Amino acid sequence: MAKDKEKGKEKGKDDEETEEEEGGGGKSKLPMIIGGVIALAAVYNFVLKPSPEVVIVEASEPEIVEGEIVELPEMVLNLQGDGAGFLRIGVAVVLEEGVLAADFEMDKPIAQDIAVEYLSAQTSADLADPDYRREAKEELGMLMREEFDDSTVVRVLFTTLVMQ
Repeated sequence: MAKDKEKGKEKGKDDEETEEEEGGGGKSKLPMIIGGVIALAAVYNFVLKPSPEVVIVEASEPEIVEGEIVELPEMVLNLQGDGAGFLRIGVAVVLEEGVLAADFEMDKPIAQDIAVEYLSAQTSADLADPDYRREAKEELGMLMREEFDDSTVVRVLFTTLVMQ
């Protein structure tokens, strides 16, 4: 029996040696498998993975909220052109929300000067056209916004308009 045990022990040793020779051992394969998985993940991540879609979002201008309305003194202006006439006009300025009419009192002469400069350069024929008047209001509003650093004034209103 002792001989059988020794043979069994020797036989067990021989079987282990044979397995190591044939497969290279079970423990030595694990680092190779892990390395292969890491390599495949890197190849997928850098080469095969689809790139994300790039979405370009255009910045929109913030919405300007209208506040108080300040009326400028009514003006009588000479118009340009061959049949030069007169223009009696009332202009009101719509302020941004948060800008008080009382704070704008000091700026009224500046706004009125811009209106005089712009409107006195127009002709009676141009101002007789309603579409042109709309464009003139928009242009005058832009000039005033520029003067006040794109703040304070939102737009311009014509409260009266009489031409002769």
